Amino acid sequence: MKRKLSSVFFIVGLLVVLLSVGCSTTKTGTGVDKQRVLENRLDLAMGYLTRGDHERTRFHLNKAMEVDSSSPAVHDTWALLYQQEKEFEEAESHFRKALSYDPTFTRGRNNYGMFLLNMDRFEDAYDQFLKGSEDLGYPRRAELFLKVGVTALQLNKLSEAEAAFEKALDLDSRMSLAHIELADLAFRRGDYPLAQQRLNQYNSTRNSPTPRGLWLGVRLADKLGNSDAEASQGLALRNLYPESRENQEYKNWLNNEQKP
Repeated sequence: MKRKLSSVFFIVGLLVVLLSVGCSTTKTGTGVDKQRVLENRLDLAMGYLTRGDHERTRFHLNKAMEVDSSSPAVHDTWALLYQQEKEFEEAESHFRKALSYDPTFTRGRNNYGMFLLNMDRFEDAYDQFLKGSEDLGYPRRAELFLKVGVTALQLNKLSEAEAAFEKALDLDSRMSLAHIELADLAFRRGDYPLAQQRLNQYNSTRNSPTPRGLWLGVRLADKLGNSDAEASQGLALRNLYPESRENQEYKNWLNNEQKP
C-alpha cells in the first residue's frame, strides 16, 4: 500500500512539474507569438497602404492596435495612412505618439521629418533629421545626413549643409545628390576647381548626364575659360533636355550680354 501511495505521489508530482514547464513555455511562446502577430499585421497594413487600399490598411492597423496599442511602429503606420489621406493634424499626432513611446525609433523620426519637409516646415524637419542622424545603427543613416543637408540649404545654413553632405558621402560614396550639392556649394563660393572635381565625381555616379549637371558644367567651363567644354555641354543640354528649367536658364544666360 505504501508503495502504491508513493507511486501515486510520484506521478502527481511529475504531472505538476510537467504542467509548470508547459505553462512557462506557453508564457514565453505568447510573447513571441504576440510580436509575430504584430509584425504580420503591420506588414499587411503597409502592403495595402502601398497599393492605396485604405480600408484594408485600417482593418489590419486596428487589429495591430488590439495586440499593442503603444507600438511606435503601429502609430507610425497610422501617421503614414493619414498623411496619404491629407489628414495632416491626425498624421502629426500619430508621428508624435510613435516617438513619445520610443524616442529612439529612428525610422519613425525619418518619416516624421519627411512629413515636415513636405509641409515646408524646414526648421522642424531639420531638427528631426539631425536627431535621427545620431543613431549610429540606423541602416539608412547616409540618407538622413543627405536630408539634413537639404533642409539646411533651405534654412541658408551653408556650412551645416556642406558638413552633412560630406558625412553622407563618408557613409555612402555613391550618393550622387550629395556630390552635386557639394559641387554647387563650391561654385557659389567661387572655388571653381573644387566645384569641377565635385561635378566630375557626380557624373561618375550617373549612367547619363542630367540637366542640373550639364547646366553647372556650362557655368563652370565658362569660369575656367574652357570654351569647348562650355559649348559641348550647352549643346547636350539643348538636345537632351529642351523642356527643362535648366535649359531655359541656359538660353537666358546666352542671351544676356553680361553672363552671371
